[in-house]
Amino acid sequence: MATVIITGASSGIGRETAIKLKNEGFLVVGTYNSSKDCAQLLNSQYNIPMIRCDVSVESDVIELFARVKRDFGRVSAVISNAGIALKQKPFIDVGVEEIDKLISVNLKGTMLVNKHAVNAMLLGGGKIINVSSVFGLEGGSCEALYSATKAGVIGLTRALSEELEGSDISVSAVAFGLVDTAMNAHLSSEDKLAFVKECGLESVPTAKDAGEELYKILLQSETNGKIFKIFC
Repeated sequence: MATVIITGASSGIGRETAIKLKNEGFLVVGTYNSSKDCAQLLNSQYNIPMIRCDVSVESDVIELFARVKRDFGRVSAVISNAGIALKQKPFIDVGVEEIDKLISVNLKGTMLVNKHAVNAMLLGGGKIINVSSVFGLEGGSCEALYSATKAGVIGLTRALSEELEGSDISVSAVAFGLVDTAMNAHLSSEDKLAFVKECGLESVPTAKDAGEELYKILLQSETNGKIFKIFC
């Protein structure tokens, strides 16, 4: 059975993706950082193993891959989904601590997960899917820092996919538009609908919708270097 690691799996897109893959017969291992109760609930409801991992700390990421290899065997795919966002604010109002935190989780964390995923897949191959954002492609007003970190994820994906060209490891990214998750709970219903209408959608996509899309990408055969723009 194929083993898939999903970071940030205790809620939102990560949770729904984990449930979808579990229901489709994958052996799913999820990670969480601070949401222990949500992680335990996912484990009890769907029997999905959950491992605490702060993706911005390399020792945590090393331990994650070591535990998965020991307990579940070879990793066939990694969905690097863990990420955070700030409340919308002008860039000049963003503090240094906020800059450090977003870069540490969204960019450094993705880099560390990709680094150790590649190391785990060198002999047997596999797939890495990085979760980015449409803001990483186009930018967003009052979302400069978040946009920059998600643009970095796309840059990492493109460069790493070239580096691994010809290997059995593929690296791709998904740039989601607005998805109805807790991260976007501060937006009004009117703002959400206005955003999705600009994208030609009739309703706001859910985390479950996003999980379905990630599942479809996981099943595709030729994905190396691709940036999938979805819901936007």
